[in-house]
Amino acid sequence: MIFLLGAIDFFVFPYLTVRILNSTAKSLGLQEVAALNPGQDFWLTLAVPYMILVAAFSWVAQRGARIHAQPVQFLILAKVSSSLTSLALFVFAGFAYPFLANFIVDGAIVLITYWFYRQARSELVFPVQ
Repeated sequence: MIFLLGAIDFFVFPYLTVRILNSTAKSLGLQEVAALNPGQDFWLTLAVPYMILVAAFSWVAQRGARIHAQPVQFLILAKVSSSLTSLALFVFAGFAYPFLANFIVDGAIVLITYWFYRQARSELVFPVQ
């Protein structure tokens, strides 16, 4: 549900989200990211479907009596990719705080999800090979 709310946030409030992150950057003395001008919303065609897929992975994983392993693995892969991309952009694009924030948030999601995944190993259902 949280990831679906993230998709709605990205789609409905993309400029507000960037402004909030940038205001935090100012208070921490870090760089900001340039907010897009209206009409330059191509990134939304990538971000919103990504968040919807992540929400779907989470929903499918918990359906039924046992946890489906493959959607959890896809969720971890998506969040690792997002986190590491954010870290690379933070380091190579001027230390902009929003990239650091996403690295931390998505990295935490990876660590927490992986920890629960390992704890639930006996409850996981794997696809038949």
